Formats: sequence, C-alpha cells, structure tokens
Amino acid sequence: MLPCTAQAQGIRWAMAGRSRAKLEEVKQQLTSIDPACASVPFVIADADDEASLARLAADTDVIIATAGPFAKYGSKVVAAAVQQGTHYCDITGELVWVKRMIAAHHEAAAAKGVKVVHCCGYDSIPFDLGVLLLADHARQKLGRGLAQAYGLVLDARGGFSGGTIASGLHQAEAEASSEVAALMGDKYYLWPKEQARGSDKPPGLLPEWNAYAQRWMGPFVMEAINSRIVQRSSLLNGLYGPDFKYREAMAPGGLLGAAAMSGLMAGLGAMFALGPLRALAKARLPQPGQGPTRDAMMSGYWKHSMIGLTQEQPGQQPQVIVAGCADSSRDPGYWGTARLVLEAGLCLALDRPACDAAGCQAGGVLTPASAMGMVLVGRLRQAGVRFEVTQSPALGKQQQQPVEAVGAGAGKQ
Repeated sequence: MLPCTAQAQGIRWAMAGRSRAKLEEVKQQLTSIDPACASVPFVIADADDEASLARLAADTDVIIATAGPFAKYGSKVVAAAVQQGTHYCDITGELVWVKRMIAAHHEAAAAKGVKVVHCCGYDSIPFDLGVLLLADHARQKLGRGLAQAYGLVLDARGGFSGGTIASGLHQAEAEASSEVAALMGDKYYLWPKEQARGSDKPPGLLPEWNAYAQRWMGPFVMEAINSRIVQRSSLLNGLYGPDFKYREAMAPGGLLGAAAMSGLMAGLGAMFALGPLRALAKARLPQPGQGPTRDAMMSGYWKHSMIGLTQEQPGQQPQVIVAGCADSSRDPGYWGTARLVLEAGLCLALDRPACDAAGCQAGGVLTPASAMGMVLVGRLRQAGVRFEVTQSPALGKQQQQPVEAVGAGAGKQ
C-alpha cells in the first residue's frame, strides 16, 4: 500500500481534507492494512478557505494534490504553496487551468525556488520522462540532440475514472470555447505567447503508418495533454533539438485497431463538444469518487514504446533510439497514477540535491521532466516502473530488443 510505503521509510506525512469524518474513514482503511497508519495525523483544510490552506502549506515541505476538478478546487492550493515556499505536485490533466497557473505563479515560484509540478499521474509522467530518457541517451551516448520522438501506447488495461471524466467535462463546459480550441490546435499551448514556435502540429484522426515501429498508429485520448507537457519540457530543459517534434498515438498493431481508435476519438470529441451528449455522459458514466474495482486495479498494466530520432546535418539519416516504458502490475488511472504522483512527491521532498546536481529547474511552474528529470526516472525504476533503452547504435547486438518486446513482462500479475 502506497501510504504504508512512505510510513515504512520513516517519512512524516499527514492526510488533508475538509471532512474529518471522511479522513477518519480513510485512516481506518489504511490501518486495517498497516497498523502503523493509526498514528498518521489529519490536517483539516478547505480548498475555499485561504487561511486553512496557508496553515497547511506552512506546515509541510510538499503538497500532493489529488482533488479535482482542479480548476474548481486547486487554484488557492497552488497559491498557498507558492506563498509559503512549499513544493507542490498534482495529477491534473486540465491544461487550460495549468496555463493560468503558469501565468499567475511561474515567476514567483522561480524566484522562491518553489517547484509547482502539474500532471504527475499517468498523464503525463510516463510520456514526459520517456522522451527525456531518449534525449538523455542521445546526448550522453551518441552526442546528438533529439529531433523527434514518438510515444506509442502498445497496450494498457484499466478502468474509467469518474474524477477524470468530471475534470474533462468541467473543462469543456466552464472554459471559453476559444481557449479549448487554442489548446487543441497548438502543441506549444503552454509556451509564453512571445516565444517563437516550432513546426510541430497536432495529429489528425486518421490512422497512420509508423515506419520506425512497423505499426499502424491511431489517435490517443491523452495526446492533447501529454504532447503539450512534453513540448513545455522541451522549452524548459533545453535538452532536445531546436525544432523538436513529438507524436503520440495508440499503436495496437494492425490497421483495424488503429481505425477503431479513430472512431473512438471522433465519438469522444463529439461528447465533449455537444451539450446533450455531455449531459448523457454525466448521467451514464462513472461519477467523481467512482472507478474500477480493486481487482481491476490490481490486474491493470500499461506498455509503451518510445522512439527517438537524433538531430543530424541536412541530408543525413537520423539515428534511431527505442525505449521501453511499462508498468506490469498497476492500472494506469488509479494505482499506477497513485504510485507515480507519490514518487514525484517523495522526489520533491527528498531528492533536491540530486535534482540540482542533475541540472533540473530550481523553481517555477514546471513539468515532471524539467523539475525532477532523470532523478525521478531512477526513483520510478526502483518502484518497479520500467524505463529502458532497448535499441540504439550505442548498444551491442546482444542488447538490442525488438519494438514488440519493449514492454515484455507487462500483463496481468
């Protein structure tokens, strides 16, 4: 159990929320798993009560926020963290809100050396750090920048999250349609307006053939989130090529599967865009607080192939790097996301010297790759998440693995 892991490591932590009764209920559940959790304290704080949030932030080194929609409940929490000099991470995927947090707090957080790190769940840690792994290998082993990367979801199993659905629907309803359109149409949405853009463009809905993976690609529902985070990392860490491009997709293998993804994405787009379909979704899909069963979470997994192309002189073919990123025993949306954000929080609390030595950003409204970099990759490896370069000109023939094997071992456990 994740909280018990922190408890066993001697880390002082507390549960925070506005309802003491609900906190007591969660505490009893944790105590039934590990009696040591009986001593975990409470902090009563309300997302609308600035004084309680200030006390919360002043009394801790890191806030791990999981209560969404973040556009409704997160803004004052972030403000309190920055004001009190407390690091912060969350599991949001609401990028319109993230853009507001950048505008409101990036400069102040940078000046104070405070790290505000959004999108520390399945969206977007595996993709953001997967690209960083490719770029780090290209730089360290091949002496090259990274010109382009592909993040391919080969397989995954998990359940629907009522909270994630609620956050997406809230963004579609509460944010200006022009702002949502800007998000969907601009890979550089999280860059400053005055920053010159590159040539990266959002993908279309139709299936495409990926010659490097030898697979058909179909649209992936999280691409509009993850790709914007990856491109913000490219701006902040300066480790990728000068016109770096990132393409994310489902890659189930065949054309039929890719075409099915295209149809699914078209349906989801209609659901978020049309009021009557949103109302139907609210009535029929899981509600906030609802999600998969424990068995579904325990049997879940995810498996990605990350493919990188090096920056070369005009007329020269790029060198190809392939990395496998996978979690064989955690579903993406719940247990997997909980592990990812927990390790991010522990990294912010415990690994500051290592992050500084690795050249990570010292403060600001950041991304996982720019805030914690390869230090977080190392921590996640220790937690059982696979980040491994499997193909590269720098590897011997005995070390090379085919793309189909990059998630070997991912499956039901």
